[in-house]
Amino acid sequence: MIVYSMVIPIYNDAMLAESFCSEFKKVFVNYLNKETIEDEVELIFINDGSLNDSYNQLKIICDKFHFAKAIDLSRNFGQHIALTCGYEHSKGEYIGMMNVDMQEHPKEIIKYLNYFKSNEVDIVLGLRESRGDRYINSMTSKLFTLLLNKLTGDTTPVNSSTLRVMNRRFLTAYLSLREKSRYLPALENWLGFKRGYVTIEHKERTFGKSTYTLRKRWGMAYEAITSFSDLPLRIATRAGFLIALIGFILMTVLIIKKLFFIPFQPGYSSTISIIIFLSGVQIMFIGMASIYIGRIFREVQGRPLYIVRETHNLK
Repeated sequence: MIVYSMVIPIYNDAMLAESFCSEFKKVFVNYLNKETIEDEVELIFINDGSLNDSYNQLKIICDKFHFAKAIDLSRNFGQHIALTCGYEHSKGEYIGMMNVDMQEHPKEIIKYLNYFKSNEVDIVLGLRESRGDRYINSMTSKLFTLLLNKLTGDTTPVNSSTLRVMNRRFLTAYLSLREKSRYLPALENWLGFKRGYVTIEHKERTFGKSTYTLRKRWGMAYEAITSFSDLPLRIATRAGFLIALIGFILMTVLIIKKLFFIPFQPGYSSTISIIIFLSGVQIMFIGMASIYIGRIFREVQGRPLYIVRETHNLK
């Protein structure tokens, strides 16, 4: 009977999977005090439309480490959709996710499992003592978390880690959510349940380069904000009202000047500038509303979250 399931998204970085599996096996052999762990542990790799030979590499690794399994998606659906795929195929009572780069070492998983044993919680999250990333990555991550908390009313810690472990009850509730735009921390906060935190180490990446570029980070921020907050629309409404009020006051002033025969010669440049400004504001607000309409359109299409092309070692 599988007790522990870990889900690992892969995008062009399967070359890191073998060393990850070696460390992962050492951790659970020691934890379970067994030489073979595949009866209780599974490691599910999700190949999220990698552009290189990642899936074939994963199949070779899965044949070497029998607790490892691989799922190949038909294209790139995004990290959080890929994780949902892994969650749906997991069998364990305790299910977690982490990255293959080992910036958060597999040994940290044991802290989460021990916390479950001594506390009545449904999900355990990690808090980084320090961050091993470049300064720009660390700052953008903190700013993004602060901004999302402000817009959605969440209280996600700015030093929260990627690694998390949840029980089957929490996962069942999570899998009942079927929206296409998925940002895991916000969905986890929305679900509620009892949560706990453990402090973990976060190290520098020792090999390769992260595929999570600044552009992708901003894309994730855009998706998260428009998925979990209507504050941009409310800001647009208030700004529109304020601009209309200013326009009404200016119009009133001009009428009063004209009625009292005060000479007033409007300037061509200022008039054109105001027209361009207001037109730009209108287009921006229409575009903002269109983003939400487009999101509604994608949701009502009812397409599946992902499509599996092939699986390996998965029964």
